[in-house]
Amino acid sequence: MQPHQISHRSAGPNYPIAAAPARAVPSAVQRAPAPAPKKEKIERALKHTYDAEKDEWTRESVLVIIEDKPFQQGCMRTAHHMTEVEEDGCRCAFVAKFTKISVTAESIFEDSKLSMISQLYADEFNRVSGVDKKVAFLPSYVLVLQDRGNLLCCSEPVLSGNYLKHNNNDGVVATARMVPQAFTHFTWECSRHKILICDIQGVGDYYTDPQILSSDGAGFGLGNAGVEGVIKFMKTHQCNEICKHIGLTP
Repeated sequence: MQPHQISHRSAGPNYPIAAAPARAVPSAVQRAPAPAPKKEKIERALKHTYDAEKDEWTRESVLVIIEDKPFQQGCMRTAHHMTEVEEDGCRCAFVAKFTKISVTAESIFEDSKLSMISQLYADEFNRVSGVDKKVAFLPSYVLVLQDRGNLLCCSEPVLSGNYLKHNNNDGVVATARMVPQAFTHFTWECSRHKILICDIQGVGDYYTDPQILSSDGAGFGLGNAGVEGVIKFMKTHQCNEICKHIGLTP
């Protein structure tokens, strides 16, 4: 596999940023049923999808319903239940994520690219790891909410189950599971020491919200801690049987 080439062109189409209010996954995950909100407010949106292999964006028009009240929030983002309404009336459950801090449109598009790039490495990891259960990353999209002055947010399918965080971008190893730790180590060597994919979290081996650290510290959103983050991971990482099977450097 050739290492992912870091693109220095604009991360996405040029959209204004408005103030925010108060990411090959099985089809069953993508089309999880969603209950209709009590008060439906259907909005028009442009859904942008990043193709990591071609390094290009595509877009389509969609209709969405986003709940006003977040079900979860952190220091930087709020998470809202969202329903995507398809032409045939099918409703698919998503999560919409709005930024709470001032960021550029480029930063939002960069964040959405992380899951798509990570899936490329997951495909290669699945090929060589010898693990029966395959690793996958939820697809992430950028929505341009046309009825809110082109407000931007990210969206991804709903992931239900026992959610665990396995490591982060600061060298913390939070679980002893072999697959996520071996995957992070693998990305560093597979990319020829260009990038390391960490902040591995999700349900089982379906992951979401990864962070990419680049050797030069460029690109990949606000969480890119650069080579310092890579060094911290390598100091705490202990190679396991999967690392040895692949032939990763201890």
